Amino acid sequence: MDKISRIQVHYNLTANLQGVYTPLTALWLMIDNAVFGGAPAGFHLVNLLLYGGCAAMLCLIMRELRIPPVAAVVLTLLWAWNPCKIETVGWIAERKGLASAFLAFCAMRLFLPACRRGRPSWSAALLTFAAFFFKPWVLPLPGVMAVYAWMLYPRDFRKLQNLLGPVAAAGILGAAIVSAVTFSELSGSQKPEAADYAGLLLRYAGAAFAPLSLNPLHPAAGFARMWPEALWGAAVLGCLWAAGFANFGPKRGLRLSLAFTVSLAGLALPVLSSGSFTNTNYADRYGFLLSALLWCWAGVAGSCWFRRFPRISAAAAALLAGGYLLAGYVYAETFSDARLLFARAAAEPDCPAKAIDGLALVGLNRNDPGLVYEAGTLFLARAALQPAPVRRSYEAAGALLTALAPAMAGGNPAAERKLASLLEHLDLPAVYSPTAFLARAWGIAAARLLRDGEKARALRMLECQLERGDGGSYELAFASGLYGYLTGDRERAVAGWKKALMLKPGDERARLNLKNAEAMHGSE
Repeated sequence: MDKISRIQVHYNLTANLQGVYTPLTALWLMIDNAVFGGAPAGFHLVNLLLYGGCAAMLCLIMRELRIPPVAAVVLTLLWAWNPCKIETVGWIAERKGLASAFLAFCAMRLFLPACRRGRPSWSAALLTFAAFFFKPWVLPLPGVMAVYAWMLYPRDFRKLQNLLGPVAAAGILGAAIVSAVTFSELSGSQKPEAADYAGLLLRYAGAAFAPLSLNPLHPAAGFARMWPEALWGAAVLGCLWAAGFANFGPKRGLRLSLAFTVSLAGLALPVLSSGSFTNTNYADRYGFLLSALLWCWAGVAGSCWFRRFPRISAAAAALLAGGYLLAGYVYAETFSDARLLFARAAAEPDCPAKAIDGLALVGLNRNDPGLVYEAGTLFLARAALQPAPVRRSYEAAGALLTALAPAMAGGNPAAERKLASLLEHLDLPAVYSPTAFLARAWGIAAARLLRDGEKARALRMLECQLERGDGGSYELAFASGLYGYLTGDRERAVAGWKKALMLKPGDERARLNLKNAEAMHGSE
């Protein structure tokens, strides 16, 4: 069983993954890897338990909102049964969404009764603060708590200040830390239009109850393509507003509907601001809290309706559950394998680079040259359709991946030399996702040049990789060790390979290199 090293923990606390600061998620996955030995079943079991915990907490939240017991259970089951959740639960790496949502639900469950009693909840504030570091998309949660407190004490500003002090402090401190590490990287290079923002929000509202599409990743469509889903979402919100007015009267119904609408818009901010390069149009993992809020709204606004028409309510719930089962069956195969997931996304003619990037990453992680080559050809084929700055990125990524694929297959010196020559002339700053793609390319090219006796060229490549920072901590540490070894800097070689071995304790190549470097260092 691999041990978790201090350097791994330190790296996860001070770095981000693909532009998002998720240190507690990374630490939890490291612990799972140590416990389960890399077996996927253990990771999936933890995800399922977290999902069950989310559902249990949501049911308790609904009871705190005075939703009838049977209705709360049925609504929670429908929320959990919605096929939009398949990706969130089935994708191991989406532990960040599940864990942050679970802590957010726990925090809200503690905050609601404390707020009604007029007492601040430090435990809710602590859980809220911790949730940020599983995934910072829950940063607006203190705002939702503020809306609830204002509904109870609209004119008592002293009490509001007392109640909201702890959660406000948690929100401000958490936002400051997240911003300092990574928040500038959370926005996309392309921004949707105002109509697209509205369409995205309405799309979430509709999909929370009946998704018209489960396209798992892409394309990130504009409003013109989303209008059927947006229209359905507008109808859903209209029904919720109407139910609130019918059950609580014009004045109270207006306050209730405004409170839920403001909370919905606030929770959507991290999703809507993440840019059109993301999969925010379809993937419910970005709207976990949004869907929970909407189901709570349905429970509160329709509570009287449930009591008056229990049979109709039960029939509607059964019909919805049947539709969920059918939709889940249709998309289950797509969600069962990352290759199918990204291949389906990349097949869309107007998919953005992130979909093709995902396909290439699957190929790199599985050491599948065919997938890497397919991604490269997709980049090249779509390059002509892009504006000039983006076209450079597509062309550079396509050229790199199509050269990398045959080289990574092994036993092809000609392909490895061709890759080395390409790296010396490639427009490196334009390469899409350089940390992932270039790291493997530098390693293969440098190894080939060394076998060919071209030490000077290999050193230039290693130096370029280290200066640019192409790769994760392990790749850069290994490259630093190799650079030190080749230049006679044994201390650097030992330090680099020690760090690489601490990051990947089971790496025999780093272990052997470190042993040789230490032996040579001791003989000097």
